Order: sequence, then structure tokens, then C-alpha cells
Amino acid sequence: MSRYILFFLIFIGQFSFAQNITGIIKSQTGKAVSFANVSVLNSTNGTVADIEGNFSLNLKKGNYQIQITAIGFASKVQQLKVTDQALTIEVTLSANTQALDQVIVTADKIETNIQKTPIAITSLNAKQLENYRVWTITDLTALAPSTFTVEHGNTTGSNFLNIRGAMGFSNDQSVATYVDGVYQFDYFSAPLNFSNIERVEILRGPQGTLYGRNAFGGVLNVITKRPTNQTSGFATIDFGNYGQQRYSVGYNTPIIKDKLFVNAGLQSNTRGAVYSNPTLNTQDFDHHNAYTGNINLKYLLSDKWTIDWNTRYENDKDKGGYPWAATYESAIANPYTAFGNWENTERRTNFNTDLAVKYYGKGFNFTSISSFVDYHIWIPGRFDFDFTADQLISGTTWTKQNQLTQEFRFSSPANDGKLKWTAGSYIFGEKSKNSSTTYFDEDYALFDPNAPYASISNGKRDAYGVAFFGQATYAITPKFDVTVGARYDIEHRELTQNSELEKDAIVTPVTADSTEKKTFNAFTPKVILSYKLTDNSMVYGSYAKGFRVGGFNFGSETNPTYNPEKSDNYEIGIKNNLWDNKLKINLTAFYFQQKDQQVSTSQDGVNYATLNVGDMDNYGLELETSVIPFKNLQIDWTASTSHSEYKKLELFDATTNAVIDYKGNKAINNPAVLSMFAVQYGVPFSKSAQNFKAFIRGEYKYIGEYELDFVNAYHQDAYSMLNARAGITSKHVDIALWVRNLNDVRYVAFGYGAYMMGTPRMWGVTLTGKF
Repeated sequence: MSRYILFFLIFIGQFSFAQNITGIIKSQTGKAVSFANVSVLNSTNGTVADIEGNFSLNLKKGNYQIQITAIGFASKVQQLKVTDQALTIEVTLSANTQALDQVIVTADKIETNIQKTPIAITSLNAKQLENYRVWTITDLTALAPSTFTVEHGNTTGSNFLNIRGAMGFSNDQSVATYVDGVYQFDYFSAPLNFSNIERVEILRGPQGTLYGRNAFGGVLNVITKRPTNQTSGFATIDFGNYGQQRYSVGYNTPIIKDKLFVNAGLQSNTRGAVYSNPTLNTQDFDHHNAYTGNINLKYLLSDKWTIDWNTRYENDKDKGGYPWAATYESAIANPYTAFGNWENTERRTNFNTDLAVKYYGKGFNFTSISSFVDYHIWIPGRFDFDFTADQLISGTTWTKQNQLTQEFRFSSPANDGKLKWTAGSYIFGEKSKNSSTTYFDEDYALFDPNAPYASISNGKRDAYGVAFFGQATYAITPKFDVTVGARYDIEHRELTQNSELEKDAIVTPVTADSTEKKTFNAFTPKVILSYKLTDNSMVYGSYAKGFRVGGFNFGSETNPTYNPEKSDNYEIGIKNNLWDNKLKINLTAFYFQQKDQQVSTSQDGVNYATLNVGDMDNYGLELETSVIPFKNLQIDWTASTSHSEYKKLELFDATTNAVIDYKGNKAINNPAVLSMFAVQYGVPFSKSAQNFKAFIRGEYKYIGEYELDFVNAYHQDAYSMLNARAGITSKHVDIALWVRNLNDVRYVAFGYGAYMMGTPRMWGVTLTGKF
């Protein structure tokens, strides 16, 4: 009997004991690559190669993906199959001037190779964000296909992403924004200054299955720099026209070597006046100040458990916000001129903190993310509502919000087989308070002899919800995969509101507290079929559903609530890495349907509210390509087309005093064509110990015609924009001169009820020190 027990233990041991994997990392010339980082995706396992390029890993039986990165080389992802036998591998890295990076993303909430992930996604790392000079989400237009940022109000919090024409105008986003895994609930809390960023992921099309509410047209994933076991840091100074000053610092170090690491960043961002205001007799109407900081801690509790704590804070003070013109003609005739009577200062603070506990096991991985968000936006004085020199209407407002969220997620382990899966739940609670005051000023007495007086609306909103989700990918054959996913969300909202009247400094209640309650739910499935043509080419087809949550019309008695929007997305795509990873070509075709669109309108010309009045279809093509035709030259091109049409759009028309169906109209803020073409060439200095390298970069951005309003009365014609950047880089110091909108093209960026010009020519210099 003892012999059988011994045999059984030996048999089990063959499947549970780790194997020692050894390897060597070399360059294309055969030289050892020293101190390269080797990490096993979806695990804590990793190591650093020695000076001779040698490394070793202890891995259990299974299939793995390892990522190899080294300074000066293109990152590489390599498949690894561990069996009972000892394994020795050789990894060859190409210089980053001769090959493209193989990029890792977390779009599916696990680490995957972007070119082997069957969804439409663009990833921009820290270096690419620097090359494109991306400071805020405003700068993301056309950097991913079908991605357009609406410059809405000349403040940090008033710029909104529109992906595949899904934006519309509602109280909730159409693109869900996550910062380090934390969802940004409020429309105006989502835009942020980019500081100490590791990468940005832009997912196109509905992502409701894994991301839930408001991932209606897509997702923006912002990931700040992760703490590592190596000491490094940087300091950057930017100066430019319009009084631009930007100071950024970042620092990373182990606190306890191989155990506890920290990464922290700080940024101060200032911009002077673009707008003048003759009514206030000033050439310096607007001024931006922003302070941003983050600190991330990582603790390796064991080889299976990690704890990450991420905290981010932003404080914005934007004077001269919403410098809107009352008419399209006035905006064109008087560019960058405001005529209101008030300073229009907007203040905003946003505090995010989250704790992520992760377990990497033999049979599954587990992630718990607990987060808290404290968001506050307010107008300390007043802002002008009539956009003229007359003292007709002005206003002020403030909002305070708190959110608590908890996500539990299980997923397949790093040594996955044919089945890869993710399942979990998401819980949130939200509390929000708001007060808005509309002042009917002295000149309003022409229309109402009771002026001046003020109307005050106060509200309190509570919301909570829970979601359950799951997604699984099964390899039917080594080449053919099927992915199926689904999510069910249920959300309860309550709004309590009252109104008051202020006259001669006396506040009189008008309506007592009234409470509205409503529960929303949504089912968002996903199906993907993908086929590997070769090891470097994949085709896929998918269907996905998304939803934008319903809500309340603040102060409306006739239409106190509105229903969720829904979207359906059909997509086919092909992804290719060719020519020894010197060429990437991705092509996507999509058909996007938007149903029950939320639009601010009326049914009687008196009571205006957000109503579900629109159905819109949009289809188009998307292209992403990068190529290194020869050493030191890289060309990148993103492009997309869009053909949108409303099947139903019922809006009130003041001229006829009736509701009209604007069927056949185009979507708002949705360019027919988007294109960004970038070329960068580097010239290394020979035999330079500091790796000095000169570079020059040019960008050509084309924005096709887009509609400014739902009735398509006004549109912005197509325009082209030139950007340029040139400088010198080295191991420790970089300097660059840059210019955006070199040709100083004038365009209307916003035009829904009021009008605002887009950003004029900006130029500056950037100096960076690093170690």
C-alpha cells in the first residue's frame, strides 16, 4: 500500500511543483541586454535580468505570457508553455528605433496584448502622450479613431469626449471615465489634467459588460504610474504663450526593497488670458490655475497577495469660464471676446482614493477594489447667462458629491488553458447636494417689471446600485475563440427638491420638499468571435450593448424623470503586426445604434426638460497604422469616417409652436472624417555617452464637417490643423520646442444654444530632467 501512496504523491507533485525556467535576453546584434525587466502577465511573478542578460523564473505547468522591457528597446510579449521538462529560452529584442512596442492593456480587466485583444482600443503610453503634447482630454481628438473632444466652456471640467457620435447632450456621460479603476460619476468630474500618467486606454463602442453604467459609446481608462522596485524620478518645466506655465515632478522608490514601493507626482498648471471682455474693460478675462497630485503605494504581501493604495487630488480655479457668444455670427465676428458682466469663475476639487487587494492563485485570481470619491464644483461669484453687455440674466451654482464603490472580481489564473474567464460584482452608493440660483437682473425689467429678483432651486440626490457581470473566452480550436459576456445592473435613485424666491434680500419658499424615486435596470450582453489568421494577424466580429442611466429633471414637475438610453454596436475588425513588428495595421468597421436618446427639449414650449426623443444610427470605418520604414523614422496614422442619421428626433420648434420630427438629421459634434497623421525622425549623436539624440516631429490633423446643434441649423466646416515639435533627448535631460495649431485655424468648438471658439495657436518649450 505504501508504494501506491508514494507513487500517488510523486504523480501529484509533477503537476504542482514549479519548474525552473532560465533564459537569456539579447539584442539583434547578439549582445546581451542588461537589466531587462521580465514580468509574467496577470501574476506577481517577475524578475530582472543580470548584466549578462540572464534571468530565471519559477513557474507551474501551463501557458503563460511574459513581457520583456528594457531601456532603448521595443517591448516584447512572448508566449511560454511550461511542461514537466526544464525549459531554456532566448529572447531577442529590437531597438525601439527599428520595431514597434508590443503593448499590454487592461481593457478586459486582465492584462492582454492589445493586438490579440478583439476589441477596438487605442493605448497611448507616457512617451506618446509627451510626443503628442497631451495635457488634458481636449488634446485627445483624433488620436484614436472616432474620438472627438467637445471644447465646451473654456474650463478644465467642461470638455467632453464623444466616441462614434454617441454624445448627445444629457446629464450623464456617454464615455465612462475611469482613473486607476475608479469610475468618475459626474459629467464635470471626468475631465482631468494629465499628471504622472503611465498610459491612457481609449475603448471604442459600448463596454457595458465589464464597465457598466454610461460606458455607452466607449471607455476612457487613465492609469497613473505604478510603483516599482527601482528608484527613478523626473522634473518637467513648460513655458509658452498666453502665460502657459506647467511644473511637474514625479518620484518612484522602494521603501522596503522587494516589498513596499511608492510612486508620487505633483503638478502646477497655469494659463493666462485668451479672451478679452470690453464690457469689463479687460484684455485678461480668463485665467486658469490647477494643482494636481497623486501617490500610489504597492505592497507585496507574499508571492500571491498584493495591496495597492492609490490617491489622487485635483484643484482647479478657472476664471473666465463659459465665454459664450449669444449667436454664431457674433462668435465668428468677435473671436475670443466675451461680453458678459461677470467674471465667470469656476472652482472644482476632486479627491479619489482606492484600495486594491489582489490574490494570484493556482485556480483563480481575485481582485477587490474599494474606492471613495469626494467631488465639489461651484461658482464663487456669478456667471453671465445672456452673454451680452446687458444685465439681463446671471446665475450661480454649487454641487457636492460623495461616492463609495466596491468591486469584487474573480478571473482565470496566469497559467490559463483553453478557457479564460472573468466574473464579479459591483456595488455603489452616491450622495449629492446641489443648489442653483438664477438672477433676473436690472435690465430684465424690460420683460418683467418685478425684476430684479432671483429664483433658487435646491436638491438632494441619493443613489445606490448593484451589478453582476461575467465574461468567458473559450478556444474552440488553437485559432478560433468565442467570447460571451453579460451584465445586469440595477440602480435606485431618489431626488428631493424645493424652490425659493429671493427679492430685496428676502428669501421666500415657493415649493416645499418633494421627492421622486425611480429604479432603473439594464442587461448588457456581449458576443465576440475571433480567428487567428497567423501568429501576427487576427480577425474578429462582435456585438455589444450599452446603456446610459436615466435620471431626474431638476425642478421639473411635468417631466420629473427620464429613462435610460440604450445602444447596440456591431463591429468587425482585423489586427495585423507585420514586417518583423515594424508595421501595425488595424481596420475596424462599425454599425452603432442609439435608442431613446436623452435630449433637452420641450413638448409645449414652456416646460423644458431632458426627454427620451431620439433614435440615431451611425456607421463608419476606423484605421490605425504605425510603421518604421527605416531606422529612426516612425509614421503613425489614425483615421475614421462617420455617417450618422436620426431615425427619430422629436424636438419643439418655437417658430411653429409645435413638436417636429427632425428625422434624417445628423448627430451633433460628430465629424464626418477624423484624421491624425504624425511623422517623427530622430538623429542620434554618434559615440555619445549620454545618448544624445535630436528629433523633429510634424502632425497633420483633419477634422471633417460637424453639426453644432440638433436641428442642424449651424455647422462647422472641415478644417486642418498643423502641429510640430523638435528638440534633443538624452539619458538625463530633454528639451523640446512645440507648437499646436501652427496655422492658427479658427473654428467653432461649441454651438448648442451658445457659441465658443476653439483653442488658438499655442506654442512653448519643455525642459525635462530625469534620473
